[in-house]
Amino acid sequence: MKLVLLVLAVACASAPKAPLGAAISSYSGSGCVEMAVIRPMPLDGARPLVPARYKLAPGKDGLAQMSFAIYRCDSFSINGAPAPGGIVAEHSIRIEPPDASSARHAYLLHYVTTVKPLAQALGALSNVFEMAEESSFEVGPRMPGAVNATRGSIRSPRFEATWIGDPVKEPPEGPIEHNSKGVSFWLDRGDGQLVLDYRSEILPRSTGTITVRSGGVESTASGAFLRFEPTVQITR
Repeated sequence: MKLVLLVLAVACASAPKAPLGAAISSYSGSGCVEMAVIRPMPLDGARPLVPARYKLAPGKDGLAQMSFAIYRCDSFSINGAPAPGGIVAEHSIRIEPPDASSARHAYLLHYVTTVKPLAQALGALSNVFEMAEESSFEVGPRMPGAVNATRGSIRSPRFEATWIGDPVKEPPEGPIEHNSKGVSFWLDRGDGQLVLDYRSEILPRSTGTITVRSGGVESTASGAFLRFEPTVQITR
């Protein structure tokens, strides 16, 4: 009997464990600050970047909407397990809802993070998700109504961008919008689709003048600056 138990213990210890990335179904962040801005671009320039089955969602100016967002969180949780804080950057193009739902939808082009367990878990799903090689995120006085100068940057093997928010206004303390429906990121993979669906506890958005530089192109526009607590559900 002891021999049987010993054999079972050895077998269990040596059994291969499922990779974290294959099992990831959700993650969340707390104490987060974000800068996000839209860069208009010609439709014929954006079209080749998005698979044909997705319909682009032009802005009021008739141009495609390329989004650049960067946020920093004090801490993360992956499938309910604690993870360190860090930075996430998302680069996408706005699309019409593929599932006829409301809110914002975008096709994900790049996703870069400094949070190693998050990069590993998501990287197992697609090479669109990368670990950052360099990054920074600085925020001025975080007092409600304060005017800040905010700076962020990130670089990975396939994506780089810098953001400067100057001036941006710190959001007020409340009211908090609970379970706010954020953006849904869509991504095609060899075996189907992947969707990252954001919902957040969010304070009122403030706007600011944000300059983004990526791929050697610099543009300035009015963008969002906010504090929030996101929860992301992943379906595939």
